[in-house]
Amino acid sequence: MTLPPEEVVRPGECHVWTARAVSVRASAAPALLKLLDAGERARYEAFLRDEPRGLYLTAHALLRELVGAQLGLDPTEPTFAAVCRTCTSGGHGKPVLPDSPLHLSLSHAGDRVAAALTYAGPVGVDVEETGRVGDPPLTVLSAEERAAYDRLPQGERARGFTRYWTRKEAVLKATGDGLSVDPATLTVSAPDAPAALLSWAGRAQPHPPVRLYDVDVPDDCLASVAVLGDDCRVVRHEVAYDGDGVLRRPRRAGD
Repeated sequence: MTLPPEEVVRPGECHVWTARAVSVRASAAPALLKLLDAGERARYEAFLRDEPRGLYLTAHALLRELVGAQLGLDPTEPTFAAVCRTCTSGGHGKPVLPDSPLHLSLSHAGDRVAAALTYAGPVGVDVEETGRVGDPPLTVLSAEERAAYDRLPQGERARGFTRYWTRKEAVLKATGDGLSVDPATLTVSAPDAPAALLSWAGRAQPHPPVRLYDVDVPDDCLASVAVLGDDCRVVRHEVAYDGDGVLRRPRRAGD
């Protein structure tokens, strides 16, 4: 696969691709499954339900195609490692490309997946459906965030909580902490304000600066991406797999 010029990741940029998950019963699924390595196929088979299988398959096939195109490799060639800061069991954690300056992150929610690539620094992306949680777990909010959340009109709270969550999750993915860290120790900006990490209780700044951005996503989803390093330009792309498992770019108005 050759990336269109606008999808080539350049220094000072972070690109985020979003796509709908392919059903494991769709005709495209076998073509995508061929892109995965033995370990990925084993994890795919370990899922008991079709929905998480389809999300995993789409996310990892998409990542392989994007990384392969970016580095001039066949999608089956990249060798990924999974890094978890809290254990050494392997098989899960943040995906990395050993000996490569390209940083990666994956996320999925509902029927949508997101993949982020950048050379700017460690990256974390998170996509979530709005309103999917009936009673949001407000204990993940800091006191400042909870006060701002309580001021929101009732009809805006589901979206407001989701915005808080995608920002926190993006930061924790970028740092590699994941949910081993209590999300309530982070304070991010209010849902209606530009994305920013305001403070992190109990932690001095052990990383390069955390750059936090919101990402526009179609349908009833919200997404955020965090990069550790210099400020960068975020570029989003919407893609889709056709029935033959070929990655397509939907036509835009005016094309």
